[in-house]
Amino acid sequence: MSLESALLRATAGIRHTSRQMEATSQNVANAGVEGYTRKTVRGEQSAAGVRSSTPQRDVDRSLRTEARGARGEAAAASLRADVLGPLAELQGAPADGASLGGQIGSLRDRLTELRANPNDTAAQAEALGVAKDVAAQLNDLSGAITRSRQSVQDGLRTDVDTANALLRDVAALDKQARAMRSAGLDDAGLLDRRDAAIGQLSELIGVTPAEGRNGELTLILQGGAVLPLEENGSPLGIADAVIAPGSYYGAPAGTLPGLTLNGIPLSDVPRGGRIGAGLELRDETLPRMTAELDTLATTMAGRLSEQGLTLFTDNDGSAPPAAGSAAAVGFGGRMIVNPDVAAKPALLRDGTSDVPAFPPNPDNQAGYTKLLDRVLDYAFGNQRAAGVPHAAIPGTGLGPDGTLTASFSPPRALLDYAAALTSAHAKEASDAAAEEMTTASLSTQINALVQKREGVDVDAEMASMVTLQNAYTANARVISAIQSMWDALMGMVR
Repeated sequence: MSLESALLRATAGIRHTSRQMEATSQNVANAGVEGYTRKTVRGEQSAAGVRSSTPQRDVDRSLRTEARGARGEAAAASLRADVLGPLAELQGAPADGASLGGQIGSLRDRLTELRANPNDTAAQAEALGVAKDVAAQLNDLSGAITRSRQSVQDGLRTDVDTANALLRDVAALDKQARAMRSAGLDDAGLLDRRDAAIGQLSELIGVTPAEGRNGELTLILQGGAVLPLEENGSPLGIADAVIAPGSYYGAPAGTLPGLTLNGIPLSDVPRGGRIGAGLELRDETLPRMTAELDTLATTMAGRLSEQGLTLFTDNDGSAPPAAGSAAAVGFGGRMIVNPDVAAKPALLRDGTSDVPAFPPNPDNQAGYTKLLDRVLDYAFGNQRAAGVPHAAIPGTGLGPDGTLTASFSPPRALLDYAAALTSAHAKEASDAAAEEMTTASLSTQINALVQKREGVDVDAEMASMVTLQNAYTANARVISAIQSMWDALMGMVR
């Protein structure tokens, strides 16, 4: 090997080692930074010694897929817990006397006390007060669910805007990275930032990244739709909407907007991240909860009225709608105590309307109990008359479009239904809270695995730095030796 060749090889070794040391220093400086991947500079043998590559990332694509999925599930679970938790608290614990079932049970108890002394005006007033509390609680719960649906709808608008902004960031970073790569420059840092943006996007909507042969990125939604990557684009969309109990998404007369891609409705709505969870809450979970409250309200009002006591009416004073009917949608939020009963509490004793073979207190008796007997035995019991069971409380065909199903099997008795409803909603909130903790923990664990696999081990980097310093010193000694040999040769020539 000639001195010139040896000098070229030693010089190339120093340059390569310097680049490796620079990458190692950058790794140590960014240790623990989320989204940063360890960079390495590889060398290839050439006639002039060693040729350095641009810094390379070593990523685990399958592990990253798991991490994106876990982030989306954690974000979705967090949204569900945030929405359902306050609603369950508003309903109260199933065994609590202040819960909806507890209030209806209290109404039955006050009517039982009134039966013992039907002419007691104080007992009449107390029973009337509890009836007003029941109506008010149903109104409050129904209104709270509708407000939650509106909040979820508004959140969908915000999340879609955020997703579009992230898509624009991904598009810009991918374009810059490809340009750097084409010029033979370092694109690893841009790819880290691009992938971090994709990770944030996965919290909003389920996406799968794929790279073509030329390195161009494609993002694919669950269901197969491709998200266009444009620096000035906003491909995802969802319109504003004002939520009412009768609002729903879908054909033929749905009033709620769906998610669109370039203005075209997505036939397979993505189920992933906050957007997927938001659509499910808005279109399924929350309207089903409203429908269950409406079913309770219409069933209670109807069974009381059937026995001769129209205690609850619609907000205009009209007769309560039938359970499961179109008019029943939103009744829980509209129901009021019958204005006639509110003005004359003695009607709790006498009755309000004729039913077959039962006229209200025909002789205006002060100790009249026949109406209260019917209410307590039948309206709150399992039968509508002796030997005639109540019709089953609807559990299917619920909601504004008649497509929803109750979250529990409806018991036949009124109080049992109220208790089952409260328990089902409480369990749903509890399950959401538990899922939030589980998915958050899983996401943290997988992110830790990603960091361990792709991130920086400072101890290993420092050990590598020592090795690189030794290699640098060795190459420097070679150059120094070659310089001495050149000097000796030049001295001999002189």
